[in-house]
Amino acid sequence: MKRAVLSVCLLVLCAASVHAQHLYAYRDSVKDGYNFMLYEPSRSDSTLHKELPLILFLHGKSLSGTDLNQVLRYGTIDAVKRGLPLEAVVIAPQTEVVGWKADRLKRVVDFVTDKYFVDTNRFYVIGMSMGGWGTLKMVHHYPDKIAAALAMCGGYEESTLDGLSEVPLWIIHGFRDTVTRVSYSADLVKKLYDSGRGERLIFDQPACGHSELARVFYLPELYDWLFEHNLQDKLRPVNLGYTITEKKMNAAYSRLDPDKALSLTPKRPPYIPSRRKELEQPLPEIKSWKDLPSLIDYNWEKGPRPAYGSLGWILR
Repeated sequence: MKRAVLSVCLLVLCAASVHAQHLYAYRDSVKDGYNFMLYEPSRSDSTLHKELPLILFLHGKSLSGTDLNQVLRYGTIDAVKRGLPLEAVVIAPQTEVVGWKADRLKRVVDFVTDKYFVDTNRFYVIGMSMGGWGTLKMVHHYPDKIAAALAMCGGYEESTLDGLSEVPLWIIHGFRDTVTRVSYSADLVKKLYDSGRGERLIFDQPACGHSELARVFYLPELYDWLFEHNLQDKLRPVNLGYTITEKKMNAAYSRLDPDKALSLTPKRPPYIPSRRKELEQPLPEIKSWKDLPSLIDYNWEKGPRPAYGSLGWILR
């Protein structure tokens, strides 16, 4: 009996030492920035001041507006709510107009890094559709701040390619996308390789439509890939040690554990005072854009998969 009581007491004490996961809604908090949701995972007393990775998730056009809850419809925070285990702080801003501004996003990131215990050497940017355009814009403007980036079914509108070759960059664009032409991504990839700046680039073209690619946000492999990169890595190589299969893509939602799903409700942000206070990998041998690496092994349903050579078909 005494042993049972002691066990219960220990469980209570352990539970009391774990700080709950939080979702905060920041509105009008960053001058000339964006309103945003912020997810912070649970911490124990021993990890309360541990610096965590920071992820910036950029939504597509359909989530734009002034209803901040819209940014929870899909993406990283929604994946966490569905049971994806993720030890990272996540920023999900909302733009009220079409398009993202890199300087406004940077102000939001600076605000968060000033107030939360995050590792600035492990800052990652991911986005889809309009968010894919925004991701590439952030990489262009702040390559020295971003450890790795994922841009899906987007495009690139800057006048130069500066910065894009400095960051491990994964570009994915569905071959069957009828909303944003795959040539927007393919043209950029070809320019990078033709200019000799594709050594840190991965390009995938699964047989997906536009919205189907959102499943990637729900795969733990994406975040494992991101977290393998660090600004302090020597030569900052791109990691090619992960593969996303068609089976994983199709089971993206069902692979999550419903028993671990969270009922996250946005809360008013707490007052938090300012807190300012090598693994070598050989670079892949790439001689032309035809040699670009791929991390998605996706079945093309009918006929042989065109693999890397498909890019030439698209550009003809």
